[in-house]
Amino acid sequence: MLSRTSVWRHFDLWLMAAVFILIAYGILMIHSAITGAPEFEGLDARQAQFAAIGFGLMLIVAAVDYRYLTALHWYLYLAFIGSLIYVAIAGAIGNQVQLWIQITSTIRIQPTEFGRIIIAITFAQFLAMHWQEINRFSNTIRCLIYIGVPLVFIFLQPDLGMTIMFGVVWFAMIWMAGLPLSHFVVLAVSGVAGIIAIYPFLAEYQKLRLLSFVTPNAESEIVRDQVFNVEQALISVGSGGWWGKGYMQGTQSQSGFLRVQHTDFIFSMLTEEMGFFFGALVVLGLLGFIMWRILQTAMLTPDPVGKLICVGIAGTFFFQTIVTVGMNLRLLPVTGLTLPFVSYGGSSLWSLMVAIGVVQSVRMRHRKQEFG
Repeated sequence: MLSRTSVWRHFDLWLMAAVFILIAYGILMIHSAITGAPEFEGLDARQAQFAAIGFGLMLIVAAVDYRYLTALHWYLYLAFIGSLIYVAIAGAIGNQVQLWIQITSTIRIQPTEFGRIIIAITFAQFLAMHWQEINRFSNTIRCLIYIGVPLVFIFLQPDLGMTIMFGVVWFAMIWMAGLPLSHFVVLAVSGVAGIIAIYPFLAEYQKLRLLSFVTPNAESEIVRDQVFNVEQALISVGSGGWWGKGYMQGTQSQSGFLRVQHTDFIFSMLTEEMGFFFGALVVLGLLGFIMWRILQTAMLTPDPVGKLICVGIAGTFFFQTIVTVGMNLRLLPVTGLTLPFVSYGGSSLWSLMVAIGVVQSVRMRHRKQEFG
């Protein structure tokens, strides 16, 4: 009989190493980004503390059999909905949005960051329970309601970036579960109609972001102010060239032209200083490797629920990376999403480490004889 500790022999050291390198790289970039900005002093040290806690969370989650989490899927789902209701009623406000639960005077948690992992776990179990009904359109409607409830609360916070992310992750999972093509067509048409319908209900700053993306050359002073940082981001990327200007030598970031360079626009900042080869290629290569290892775990496990969980988590990483890089290159509107493992942020980093822990848990228990 296998011992309880034997599952650790399947722990993915390559995945953990890639995450560790990326976080360390991010801390170095955050240090450079906040240099000369007294209001951000110490954020690099705080990110290192977040990382240490995050690695602990990853190991704890990996040690827990993920099937215990799926067995509690309704409780986790309802807890997430409850946290969104709390945020709507008494959440902390910052930058025109009400997204956080204030824990202490200096620590606050964004439930949606953890919610995307919770949804990957709970929706995977939900799909498995209704696997035989995947071809029925009534089941597709049921799945829409399942994701629609949290999406309404997230949209009203308002957080358009996270709303879209949850939708993309939901779609990736239901597609992997075997969604019929006819259902896909109906959902696509409905999605386009839904986007048009919700536009009037967007917050003013969200409409402004979309307007500045569609008409960047507009004469409006408000639009020009929105476009300014995106233009600085493009200048940062372009001026970095192949090899970069050198660590802590970026003119756009160090001179204060590029705003929020330690969060939303850290990709532009690191590309300016480290260039294409030592900046963009390193970061995107590591993120690509992480996603490949996650999908490899999905292929290894014989458990359909484990497969769907990994697909959902990989979808989260993929969407967040594409959108963040896209908005830094002015290929997509600014959304407020950050670069996984690299940008500053406690909730984001902790939730991503929990996600890695869940993947490790699936991988560590992928052998058939360890099921049952």
